[in-house]
Amino acid sequence: MALSYGRSFPTTEAQTPSRMIVTLIGYRGCGKSSVGPLLAARLQCRCIDSDAEIEASSGRLIREIFADNGETAFRALETEVLRKLLKNPPAVIAAGGGAVLARVNRERMKQAGPVVWLTASAATLAFRIGADGTSQQRRPSLTGRSIKDEVADVLESRLHLYRDAATITIDAESESPQQISERIILALDDGTIGGTP
Repeated sequence: MALSYGRSFPTTEAQTPSRMIVTLIGYRGCGKSSVGPLLAARLQCRCIDSDAEIEASSGRLIREIFADNGETAFRALETEVLRKLLKNPPAVIAAGGGAVLARVNRERMKQAGPVVWLTASAATLAFRIGADGTSQQRRPSLTGRSIKDEVADVLESRLHLYRDAATITIDAESESPQQISERIILALDDGTIGGTP
């Protein structure tokens, strides 16, 4: 099934289309960076990659932040950057794969607007990550294991967090970014979620 709704998302004054933020979540390689700009173009708003914002604000690659300061420091920086981004609608935000680890991030995402979880199998994610040299250069290994083993283990540990954060779930296994973007638009248009501009 290509899409499903996690729970109702009633429109409120703070979440009308012109003031709404759509946050894309999911494991690295699920397509957030590809889908985000297409979705933002349809919604006539900007797309922001939270990892790129972290690197811009710190002047360092994520890999370097991990190496110099550790994951705890990176997660704190990630939370602060997301806090600022989620206060400036309208926008589509492509959140980092681990952004859901902090409960405060999950809560803020849901308060800001629909949260779309792009899903794919561990095998597909590992293949995409392995084929993306830029991703490997910018982002560190979280476990020191092979890409295949790391994705399988880390994805499994995060599934319940993605489910908790998501208001829309979309299968991003095989469709193109354009098709996935259109599916998100359909879900937003449904009325269960709140509508589009």
